[in-house]
Formats: sequence, structure tokens, C-alpha cells
Amino acid sequence: MRRLSIALLFIMMLAPGCSDQQLDYPARQMPDDIATDEQGLQWAADTFRAKCAQCHGHESEGRGPRADFFEPPAPDFLASKYRTMDPAYLYWRIAEGKTVEPFLSRGSVMPAWGAHFSERQIWLLVEFIRRRAT
Repeated sequence: MRRLSIALLFIMMLAPGCSDQQLDYPARQMPDDIATDEQGLQWAADTFRAKCAQCHGHESEGRGPRADFFEPPAPDFLASKYRTMDPAYLYWRIAEGKTVEPFLSRGSVMPAWGAHFSERQIWLLVEFIRRRAT
């Protein structure tokens, strides 16, 4: 009986880590002209280097060594999955940062940029991130 109880406890502890958690974020549509706003995309590139690269850049962009110690590590957005990721999700993560679940309870340090950037500016950052992906 004791072995069965221990086995069940162990399975219950592992089960949450095996599930694919569905994230609940608002549906949004990227404005059609974002992809052609070259001046705005240059702003996004400059802003990424100034505000985001310490955690999300690669080493030549100023990524700091502490970014690799985050759990999970901060992504550099170079993976191809970011090119096809739902833009509404990327918008939500930039705007809300660590203030929403499941990121709040996981100890995320990502700032919420929604109070600092306009809606258009966040969309420009989303497009810049999507273009970084290889």
C-alpha cells in the first residue's frame, strides 16, 4: 500500500509538467501596413537593441550572461518558429510581460511594455521579432 501511495504521489507531481498548457490571450490583428513601415521597423530594431537585447539578443547584440540563467532561458527569437508564431501571442507577451499567468508564477522577469509603448509600436516590435527568425 505504501509503495502504491508513493507511486501515485510521484505520478501526480509529474503530470502537470507533461501537459500542454493552453494560454489564454486576446485575439488581435496586426495592422496591414506594419510590414511596409520601414521607418517604424528601424525604430523597432533600435528599440530591440536598447531595451531587449540584454536578454533576447545574441552575443554580438549585447546579450548578457545572466540571460542564460533564466529558467527557461530567454529566447533570442532566431528560431524559425517565431516567424510563424501567432502575432497576437507575441503582442500579448510584449505588452503583459511577467504580469500574467503562467509566467507570473514561474518567476518571469520580462517587463510589461504595454504601458510604455503604443499599440503600433508593439506591433512593430512583433514584426521585427518575426523577421529575425531564420
